[in-house]
Amino acid sequence: MTAWDDHWMRLVSKEVHGERGVLVFEAPTLAEALEPGQFLNLEAPGRLLRRPMAPAVVAGRVLVFVRARGVGTRSLLGLPVGASLRALGPLGNAFPLPAGRAVLVSGGTGVGPMLFLARRLAALGHEVVLFHGARDASEGFLLPFLRRSAAEVRFFTEDGSLGERGFPTELLPFALRPGDTVYAVGPEPLMEKAARAAQAMALPAYVSLEAPMACGVGSCLSCRVELRSGPVHVCKAGPVFPAEEVFFAEPA
Repeated sequence: MTAWDDHWMRLVSKEVHGERGVLVFEAPTLAEALEPGQFLNLEAPGRLLRRPMAPAVVAGRVLVFVRARGVGTRSLLGLPVGASLRALGPLGNAFPLPAGRAVLVSGGTGVGPMLFLARRLAALGHEVVLFHGARDASEGFLLPFLRRSAAEVRFFTEDGSLGERGFPTELLPFALRPGDTVYAVGPEPLMEKAARAAQAMALPAYVSLEAPMACGVGSCLSCRVELRSGPVHVCKAGPVFPAEEVFFAEPA
């Protein structure tokens, strides 16, 4: 018997801002089963293969943050409200709990799992700080969602057009304290810098990896990555891994 199943999700609202957006689904059976860090394999209209997505669960609804990268993700952003899709899930592992304060770092569509984790940890009584990095003010539509996380939110834009100027990882080393646990999801350079900041203070850190995959359940074997402990498949062993297990590019 498997822990995952196929669930019907009905789109109840959405926001689309150019190439990015958030889809809000009603999916009671899936929302109840998901844990922060896990992912789902979502149907894409008109496409054979599903798309792996790391969601958030807010007020019993499943939120999927999408960036248009190809035909499949564009079709998801174009879904009409009221449409229904199937999603296979929950898939993969979840973030472990911290011992004390949690420092979360996100970029891009990494906002979904970090929002989910922040809400869960705050509900358990943990102090949570969430650093999010965006390109410019066009991603400001994410702020209302982040502010619902019950975390202290620090929002950065590369050009300073909204929030603080620069990258979240530039100030992260100055914000860390002994006893913190660091979590990072987003572009690899962001995760690498967050991991190195944690390593410099001997703090535990966890990252969520992306890899091309078709099935999401370990059958197609397309999501193989090499860790320090050996090869694994992201969908089965991850997507959450201790940062010290991950091979990041050596700094120049």
